[in-house]
Amino acid sequence: MDAKLPRRGFLLGALGIAGIGMAGRAGADPVAVPPPSLPIPSLPSLPVTPLNYHSPTLEPFVDPLPIIETVSAAGELAAMSGTHRYHRDLPETRSWGFERPVLGPTLEARRDQVAHIGFRNELGTHVLAQHVDLTMHGVTELDRTDPRFTVHLHGGTNRPDSDGHPLIGWRNGGGPRFEYSNRQEAAGLWYHDHTMGISRLNIQAGLAGMYYLRDEFDTGADDNPIGLPSGEFEIPLIVQDRTFNADGTLQPMVAWYLPTGYNQSGQLGDVACVNGVVWPRLEVRRTVYRFRVLNGSNSRPYLFTLSNGMPFFAIGGDLGLLDAPVITPTIRVSPGERVDLLVDFGPLRDGEVVDLLNVALNDLGNSIFMIPAVRDIMRFTVAGDGPPAAVPPVLRGGAGLPDTLEPSYSPETVRTMTMMGYNDPARAAAVFPGMGVLNNLPFLGTDIDMTRAGTTERWDIVNTTAFDHPVHIHLARMRVLSRLPINAAAYWAANPPPAFGTRWAPPADAYAVGSEQLPPAWELGWKDTVECPTETVTRIMVRWPSVEEMGFDPDRPVAVPPGAEAISPTGMHDAEQLSDDEQIRGYVWHCHNLDHADHDMMQQIRVLP
Repeated sequence: MDAKLPRRGFLLGALGIAGIGMAGRAGADPVAVPPPSLPIPSLPSLPVTPLNYHSPTLEPFVDPLPIIETVSAAGELAAMSGTHRYHRDLPETRSWGFERPVLGPTLEARRDQVAHIGFRNELGTHVLAQHVDLTMHGVTELDRTDPRFTVHLHGGTNRPDSDGHPLIGWRNGGGPRFEYSNRQEAAGLWYHDHTMGISRLNIQAGLAGMYYLRDEFDTGADDNPIGLPSGEFEIPLIVQDRTFNADGTLQPMVAWYLPTGYNQSGQLGDVACVNGVVWPRLEVRRTVYRFRVLNGSNSRPYLFTLSNGMPFFAIGGDLGLLDAPVITPTIRVSPGERVDLLVDFGPLRDGEVVDLLNVALNDLGNSIFMIPAVRDIMRFTVAGDGPPAAVPPVLRGGAGLPDTLEPSYSPETVRTMTMMGYNDPARAAAVFPGMGVLNNLPFLGTDIDMTRAGTTERWDIVNTTAFDHPVHIHLARMRVLSRLPINAAAYWAANPPPAFGTRWAPPADAYAVGSEQLPPAWELGWKDTVECPTETVTRIMVRWPSVEEMGFDPDRPVAVPPGAEAISPTGMHDAEQLSDDEQIRGYVWHCHNLDHADHDMMQQIRVLP
């Protein structure tokens, strides 16, 4: 399929998920918002509007790219408050990071070597305290002055008590100790905050970092059997869009007419930060570089390309390598996804510049809100020769290489999962009181999915909302099978949803309006996050690891450690110690638009042994 998946946006998200104009009385039941009945075209960006917040004018490509240090995945990392300058012309501001002012070091681990690692809350007051939304699950005024946090290793195969469950958090002075099993092949994972109700703010303030898992093939050393760039030629790129105030502080709000202190169902900045710096520059030598790219943005997807038309050699995605490099001029990355790219600067002359660009079109909503498209990402400038290098022709199969990827297939067990938009009149003061939901169910409740370790299922994820959602399933590995465009309005009309809280997931194939679309070649590997376009059935193969592969019981209850706080998994009460008759079990799956995950596009799932 074409790399440009169909787009919808913020306004339609506000209209479709928030249900503007349909807000009922406060405290009323949520009102389901049907999808639009007509196709919504993408529109170009319109002139900047004074209704929105905008960063001050900042010159691009003046600050060097920070090369984030790589350290062993061991010991204890402090989640700490510091001061950071995002751009040469911005004042220093308060930020959060792991053992650094913003973001965290790249943690490096080895396959089958258990990593024992602790995280300690030294955050102080919340960097974005005034934006904490007290209507979210478990959020209290204390989260402004003494915020909770936890850490999720995104893509890791770990016990439930080491997964960073969003219902358990630690305040200042406390923190979790986790055991990462690393029983999976080499991949570029990432770690980030996952605290229920405030994760969108905690990550925006800086609580994220990369995690390199190495094995005997992708060793990270110069003599790795695959022939991949290493050392100074392997560079993490954490891409995040941001908006800044003139005093250098982050501005998480899109528009000034939205009230402060409410989840606005999406955060879209007007500049790009890479590794915590606005539009940085990097001197490169004439050789092949490996860029480990993470979309760490709250809500914005990117369609990356190079300004001089050079191709990317895509060698992997979320959970490891492809069979062979895929040559592509563009590559799409939604929030939470990672791509592993090689770029060959060998043919270029000294002084030549190549810009990494985002050519994803603004959707209709962003155009109406007049949010500028973020086009520039960073600049590469060629300076001198590098060591001889070539793009390896194959990555799997053959002597000294990992096995080829197993063929994907459509399993017999099929689950239909739905994505819906609701107006939440209990939050009418938010102006756009949006609430995305999965299967017509609240996050906290007793109707949760059950699956079994060692099984493989097909999930048909039916997106009836007005914009795309990146879906992340904890513990599982996924392969994209296809995407089927549907008439979501006809699907909705023929299967009217019941009241909120009653599961709703009818099959949607009968409402197809186009042919089945295969994924692009760079999306064929194992994944943990998949973009699900609007008005589309996204079919994925979901594999749950066996107990033998994991080495643990995935359904063992998660104890609440001393000093931690828990939120009831059934919604019986808010943040406090759980009562004796309640237990937290299993994992979660959710939209990785962080504002959506906070409310309410997340579901619990138990994996039985």
